Amino acid sequence: MSPPLLSVEHLDVVYDGTITALSDVSLVVEPGQVVAVLGSNGAGKTSLLRAVSRSLQPYGGTVTGGTVRFAGEDLAGRDAADVVRRGLVQVPEGRRIFRDLTVAENLRAGGYTVKDARARAEARDRVFDLFPILAERRDQPGGLLSGGQQQMLAMGRALMVSPQLLLLDEPSLGLAPLLVDQIGEIVTEINKQGTAVLLIEQNAVMGLRVADAAYVLETGRVTASGTADALAASDEVQERYLGVAVPVVATEVAPAEPEVPTAEPPQQLRVEGLTVRFGGITALSEVSFTVEPGTVHALIGPNGAGKSTLVNVLGGAYRATEGAVHYGDAELTALRADKVAGLGVARTFQNISLALEDTVEDNLLVGRHRLMRRGLLPGALKLSGARREEREHRETVAGIAELLGIAHLLRTPVHTLAYGDRKRVEMGRALAARPSLLLLDEPVAGMTHGESQDMAETIRQVRRDLGLSIVLVEHDMPFVMGLAEQVTVLDFGKKIAEGTPAQVQRDPEVLRAYLGAAAA
Repeated sequence: MSPPLLSVEHLDVVYDGTITALSDVSLVVEPGQVVAVLGSNGAGKTSLLRAVSRSLQPYGGTVTGGTVRFAGEDLAGRDAADVVRRGLVQVPEGRRIFRDLTVAENLRAGGYTVKDARARAEARDRVFDLFPILAERRDQPGGLLSGGQQQMLAMGRALMVSPQLLLLDEPSLGLAPLLVDQIGEIVTEINKQGTAVLLIEQNAVMGLRVADAAYVLETGRVTASGTADALAASDEVQERYLGVAVPVVATEVAPAEPEVPTAEPPQQLRVEGLTVRFGGITALSEVSFTVEPGTVHALIGPNGAGKSTLVNVLGGAYRATEGAVHYGDAELTALRADKVAGLGVARTFQNISLALEDTVEDNLLVGRHRLMRRGLLPGALKLSGARREEREHRETVAGIAELLGIAHLLRTPVHTLAYGDRKRVEMGRALAARPSLLLLDEPVAGMTHGESQDMAETIRQVRRDLGLSIVLVEHDMPFVMGLAEQVTVLDFGKKIAEGTPAQVQRDPEVLRAYLGAAAA
């Protein structure tokens, strides 16, 4: 009998010589299979893919036991480039594309190791057949694509070497339901064309639908395995990963200790006729809405609707082409990003942006920068006033960490954290700036159903304890509808609906944008 395409046997992985990420993990991918790996944040799923693709070292990780064999050959001692040449390619989480290169240039970079020009052209044509939108936008910079289009580009770039095995890490991360279904169909089509797939996916519904077999990882160990149908039918998987019989319920949470200093009272946010163009592309067109002080206001819509562009305008990163944004009496669209932050506006990012080598505490302290009264020299000299101020800032970020449930991680380097914990650190950094308006861009992307519920409770507590306003961008509809008082819906850069959660849930245009015409 021929060996499995991929065989992982009793794999152990450790970070920084002390932190165990995987322990005695074994799995098999046969030729022509799609195998899904489920698990909560911190379960070790990404570490598994890194170990298989030989890319652990840049993250401080090491294989300390077990073997990884590809087509019968032990990969120990092989580097990542050699593994790619052998036909095993990883698409990492977070849409890691070259933002300043065009779509075509990104694809050429993916096929760099392919010396045969005809093979490269055939691979490119295959990518354009799978993702027609990339063909339409081949000359557009990757950074101007929507989140869904960037995910397609990341997958297309990996396919440029025509791999035997494709490792996909969270391909549906931060995508609207309609696009999640499309990504699932594309994974199936890639597999039909002869490429086996090892799929890490928080969207367990999609993952189990496209997979032949599946494994469940918890705290670095395999706790269940079998056919995808068998796991989908199990009570534990249904409750933990599919959201079955687990209603989204608001619960009272005791105030966090120590307390976090509150900001100035929030102001009314007014977005008036906002239009944003990038060259010939209109990302937003005459969008208007109001966020009342102290409320949670959600921005929803399919990928490419303009949500993140709008958040970037609110935070001062993008300039408006037309229209204006006012926060209280100040016009945000006339200010630089640092001046916007000075008015009490803080944000998180769709793609996590943290100092990975620094500790959680150091990342949170970055958020305190605008509130620090003393310069670098007094701090470096350890003058008494500087020491006192530093101690106060550390106490403040400790309170924020307690509020977000990450106090036990304060001394931990960020690069060792699971994706969900990094999301909390990024929110903590924003809260450390003592904002009165918090902009949250996809705070639960990549989280399981249960983790989304926990984050919803955290945001409720943050809003209640700190009294701030929140503008929320998110695709998880139960999460959004359980938090927001008002919802604005965008599609193709225009506002198509606005109202309470109950009102927008019944709107046919909203259903069509999210779920397709048939569902509407």
